[in-house]
This record gives sequence, C-alpha cells and structure tokens, in this order.
Amino acid sequence: MMQRHPSSSSSGCDSRQVVAKTAETEERLFRVGEPTFLDRILRPDESLRQLRAQLLWIAASRAVVLLLGINLASPLGILPSHIGSFPAAALWSILTVTLTCLYLALWWSGRFLRAQLYLQIAGDLMLTTILVAQTHGVASTFVSFYLLVIITCSMTLGRNGGMGGAALSTILYTGIVSAEHTGLLPGGAARPEPSRLAFQLGIHTLGFFGVAFLGAHLSQRIQAVQKELDERTDSLNRLRGLNALVVRSIRSGLATTDLQGRIVSYNTAAEELTQRGFTQVLGQPISEVMGDGLWLQVLKTDFTQDTRPLRHEDWITLPNGCRRFLGFSVSPLQDEQRQRLGYIVSFQDLTEIKRLEEEVRIKERMAAIGHMAAGIAHEIRNPLTSMRGSAEILRSHASTSESDKRLLDILMRESDRLNRFVEDFLSFARPRDSARELVDLKSLLQDSVALLENSPEVRAQHSVVLKTSPGEIRVLANAGQLRQVFWNLARNALHAMPGGGSLTVVAGPDRDEGAVVEFEDEGIGMTAEEKERLFQPFQSGFARGTGLGLSIVYQIVRDHGGRIEVESEKGKGTRVLLYLPSRPCKAADFGEVSEDAICTARG
Repeated sequence: MMQRHPSSSSSGCDSRQVVAKTAETEERLFRVGEPTFLDRILRPDESLRQLRAQLLWIAASRAVVLLLGINLASPLGILPSHIGSFPAAALWSILTVTLTCLYLALWWSGRFLRAQLYLQIAGDLMLTTILVAQTHGVASTFVSFYLLVIITCSMTLGRNGGMGGAALSTILYTGIVSAEHTGLLPGGAARPEPSRLAFQLGIHTLGFFGVAFLGAHLSQRIQAVQKELDERTDSLNRLRGLNALVVRSIRSGLATTDLQGRIVSYNTAAEELTQRGFTQVLGQPISEVMGDGLWLQVLKTDFTQDTRPLRHEDWITLPNGCRRFLGFSVSPLQDEQRQRLGYIVSFQDLTEIKRLEEEVRIKERMAAIGHMAAGIAHEIRNPLTSMRGSAEILRSHASTSESDKRLLDILMRESDRLNRFVEDFLSFARPRDSARELVDLKSLLQDSVALLENSPEVRAQHSVVLKTSPGEIRVLANAGQLRQVFWNLARNALHAMPGGGSLTVVAGPDRDEGAVVEFEDEGIGMTAEEKERLFQPFQSGFARGTGLGLSIVYQIVRDHGGRIEVESEKGKGTRVLLYLPSRPCKAADFGEVSEDAICTARG
C-alpha cells in the first residue's frame, strides 16, 4: 500500500517539510544560545555552534602551549627565574590557568561569542608581547607565539582577520624593537645594532604577513571544503528524508532481513498488513511472521544464478486469528561490492484478488452446469409429464387391481419428486426477474417464519426464534426471491438438526448501509471441505435434498449485490450471515464466498 496517487507538487512539499523538520531538530540540538545584538552586528553569518567549538579549542590550545612552553623555558634560562620575589614560571602558570578559567566561564555562558573571540585574541597578543619583552626582546624564543595568534585570527576571522592580526603583531613587535633600541627593556644587555634591529623587524614583519596570507588561504580552502561537505550532508539528509518518506508512504509492505532471516526494518504498510508493530517483529525470524513457506523458498533460490526477484504467494495468520493472502517479492540486499547483506521483502494483500479468482472459478463452473441443466431439464420434463399423466389414467380405471394401484402410486410419487428436481434445475438455470424495490425486511422474515412453523419441516423437537432490531429495516430486493432465500436457508438449518434444536433468525441494520440477516442452528455443522463445496450444485448433505437449494440462494444473493458469510465447525452448528444492500450496487462491491476469505471456522 490502494490510495489516491499524490501529485508531484505535494510530494515535493512533503520532502521539503521532512528536510525542514530535520534541520529544525538539529538546530535545537546544537543551539548554544540565542544570537545577541552584538553577535548579529559583528558577524551575522557566523555559525554560533561552530564559533563556540572554536573558542573552546583556542582556550584549550592556549593553556597547553603556554604551560608547556613556560615550564620548558624556565630550566633552560630562557625565562627569568624570578619576577620580583615570585618564581617566574609559577607566576606565568597561575596567570595562564586564571585566564583559561575566565575564558571557559565566559564560554559556558554562551553569550557574546564574537566579543569573546576578540577578547581572547587581544589577550593573546598582550601576553605574547609581555612574554617576549621578559625573555630577551627581539631575540626571544617566544616571538613565534605571534605566529600562533595570527594563525588563530586567519582560521576564525578569515583573510581580513588574519591581516589585522599580522598588523597588530607587527605594531607590538615594533614597540619591542623600539624599547630595546632605547634601552627600556629589562635585562641590562648591550643594545643591538640598529641595522640588526631593522633586519629582525623586517624579517618578522614578512613572516607575520606571510603566515597571515597562508593562514587565510588555508582557512578559505577549509571553508570551501566545509561548505561542500555541508552541502553534501544536506543533500544526503534530504535524500534520507525523501527515502524515509517514500518507504513510509508506499502501500506495499516492505521489510528487510539479515542473512539469517531476522527482520531488521519494517515499514508502516507492513505493520498494517500483518497487524504487527515494528517493535514486535524486530529481530524475529521472518518465518514467524510470514510463515515457513516464504523462507523455505528463499533458502532454495540461488540468487547468484537467477537475477529475477523470487515470487511467492501464501496465506498468513494474523494475530486476531484471521487469514490474509499475500504476494511476496524477494530480492537480495547487496552493498557496493555486491556482497549480500540480507534480503528485501516486499508484499501486497492479494486476498481480494484471490477471492475474485475463486468467484470467477465458481461462476464459470456454475454457468457451464446451468446451461447443461436447462437442456437436461427440458428433455426430462416432457416425457416425465406424459409418464405421470399415463399413470393417473391407469390408476383411475376400475379394472386396475390394488397391487397395480400401489405400483402406480409409487410411480406418481417418484414422478413428482423428479418434477421437483427439474423445477429446481430450471429455477437455478433460468434468468431471474431483476425488478427490485425497497421492501420491509421484518415483514418478509415474519411471513417466512410463520410459513415455516406451519410446514412439515418443523417437528415437535424444533423451535424457531425470530429477533429483529427496533425500527424499520428496508432493503432493495425482489420480495419473492428473498422469500425463497429465507425458505431454503431455514429448511437447510432444520435438516441439519435431525435430533431437534433451535433455529435463531436475527435481523438488523448493517454498518455499511443495508441489513444483515443471521441464521444460526444447533445442528451437525460442517468441515472446511464441506464449507468449500457448500454453494456448489448437487452437493446436498441430506438424503431428501436435490443439492440445488443453496446454489439458488447463492445466485439470488449475488444478483442482489449482497454477500454470504458462513461460520461452522463440525458438531457445533452453523451460522450463516446474509448482507443485503439498501441501494443499487454491483455484486463485486460486496463479494462472494471463498473458503479462506469469507468462510471462517468458528473458534
């Protein structure tokens, strides 16, 4: 699963809704705080989630680099041993940890993320400048920390940010060079030559801007790759959403299994067709849900030799005890290397098709028998009438002896029985009056029950009970034909109770516009095989029957656009339900009798 075919526009709309919903869910999961006014002014197109991750990465990297660099530089004499009365390494370590905790506290708040980034960059530039000034100025090993700050600017702020970081680093480094030239830096070392200072300044300036340019280029490449990755991820999510929508929307059942036949996926239609939820069947062998026949066919099939899907049809039993006829198509589930991972099983409900096939089969059989019956009946009736008339004339003669009269009585009685058989044949085979009108079902049933109670069919040990719902019950029918249906069903029920019993007739409105009439007896019941042949001609289970009464019932009900359901179990009686329409309809609208789709064994 069938249903109206949706238009392409609505399908596109549904897929967009799925993708939008997915994006909204992801946004809720990763949102770190509503963007502030300052965030919108400074960088409205920046992803807050990505920026928050970058801030955390910068804070962690700074702490590791500073602590490692300071504690390595102190034993080597690069860093002064004391600043005032405090050990220099301890003082710088405390400062690093304090700043890191402050930055993490601001990061945890999730607000003013862009401002936090600028604050950290400015702080890093000042720390680097102080550290360089404390460690031999122009010749300091920590001048390379400027490069780390510039790389951070390029990666987080792009080309303009990288160039800005390089310019600020150059200005601060120029200040250190000037201070060293004028002797303002601590340490008391001899002043370097101006040419050497100019050379150092030029080299570092080129290095700063070179790193900024390379960092910006690398940042652009990373952003381009990230954009392409995001687009592909978005496309994949859209495809997954569309795929999920398609699988959920198709009306055919769809299941996948592993190589051992255990169910790993199950769509909505599969749940409806089998009346089992996904959680109920997950991990269960498919043979427990679909029957052993399907899995046996899968095991027998060599999918490497036969590329066509495996076709299989079988009845399955639903949890409520009903049966459903399903058509299966099985294909191997393969990966990109064509390695088999499991099986894809699609299936549809073919119960209605099976019922129609059974209906066509019965119709063809009955049509052939009907044509033959009409011809035979006419050929038998003419000589039969002559024989019966001749027997009456002979019996009326005074010269006929008593023994001859007894023989003639037998002849006339058997002629009458044969004539009734021929009448049933003709009634079964000839076209019926199609004139119908709205008739009072209660009145018809009351007349039929009254006639039945006063007939020889009802013996002392029999009882007939009629129950009808309040209000008027009207159906579109031919009154005479309905009387024949009621009479035949009632007689059949009484014959099924040779030792006596109660026949209950119940009538009421049907939920599908019309009426339902129930005939329930306490008779001998039927086996499944007997139910299958119930409405076929010449299948009477009683000695006095012609085997055509229920076939006539079947034809009349079918011509009225109704249907018959039979519930019976051997030794436990039979229940026959007649569904009659109150409006014009086709016979196919209601369906007819087949063993599994209609006749359901009681219990």
